[in-house]
Amino acid sequence: MREFITKPIVFIGMMGSGKSTIGKRLARKLNLQFYDSDKVIEEREGLSIVDIYDFKGEEYFRNKEYDIVKEILGYGTVILSTGGSTFLNDELRGIIKEKAISIWLYADIDILYSRVIRRNTRPELNSYAGDKKEILQKLMDERYPIYSQADITVESKDFDVHYIVDTVMARLRKYVTPSP
Repeated sequence: MREFITKPIVFIGMMGSGKSTIGKRLARKLNLQFYDSDKVIEEREGLSIVDIYDFKGEEYFRNKEYDIVKEILGYGTVILSTGGSTFLNDELRGIIKEKAISIWLYADIDILYSRVIRRNTRPELNSYAGDKKEILQKLMDERYPIYSQADITVESKDFDVHYIVDTVMARLRKYVTPSP
């Protein structure tokens, strides 16, 4: 299968959809390098994403994110997990569509909420006052029409991680294999 993958694979989707978890597992399975754009930014800045938002601002973070995603897409055939709003940037979305295979990990509100409520590391949820589930639903309503432009969609449920990775593999195989 790996020989058919000739460009980066980019995971997109909401916070808590499993982009990093599934991306890491897929990278191991395909023997490819894995990158998480948020983690790369944190390492280079020496700050958490929350602290970057608090001390340097969202615009600073978005500029770093843009540079990092472009850089990683230049590394060749790798797996990249992106932040929840990366694919919303028109220019980045165009670059991803041109240079990579995009995979949207779709999840419903209950799955996402149960996953993100466990940690307080989500600046997009922390920066708004109000019910976290309502905020999450609002973000989904805005983002899902854009995420739907991904090359491949895989539902992220509370299935075994291996099952989701196998589903991603099957969809990738179908996507990259020419029809007879």
